[in-house]
Amino acid sequence: MTTDAKDDALSAWEANQRESITGDPLWRLNCYREALFLVELARDDVKTFDLAVVHTAAREQLLTSVASIAANIAEGYGRPTSRDRMRFFSYALGSTREAIAWYQALRPPKESDAVVDRLDRLARVRRMLLGLLSRLRTKGARKFDSW
Repeated sequence: MTTDAKDDALSAWEANQRESITGDPLWRLNCYREALFLVELARDDVKTFDLAVVHTAAREQLLTSVASIAANIAEGYGRPTSRDRMRFFSYALGSTREAIAWYQALRPPKESDAVVDRLDRLARVRRMLLGLLSRLRTKGARKFDSW
């Protein structure tokens, strides 16, 4: 559903963010903005999933894993060395994969456009993180040392 590098829903959400968030150099990182947007979407999703009370822990796991993506990107961005950045971006990648698993576990029996959208967004974040990690592992890692 969300195949464009920048979609209307994300653009509208970005336009409504406070300067206290957008003024940070971290805001320039696309995967961070997408991850923050996913936190808001996941928060709304768990309210709308028609699930039994037994799934409360799974909903909490979904929210925790989605929030962990943005938190680890932010943590890694502020680290002084490429090795530290790689460690936290790797944590974010793991949380992205975990969030995909939780969305799969909680998805309704009928096809849900919202869940398909979230899985597409998570896949996009995963690709961006894999790209960042790849650049950090190569000669280009020196460029990131000035972050």
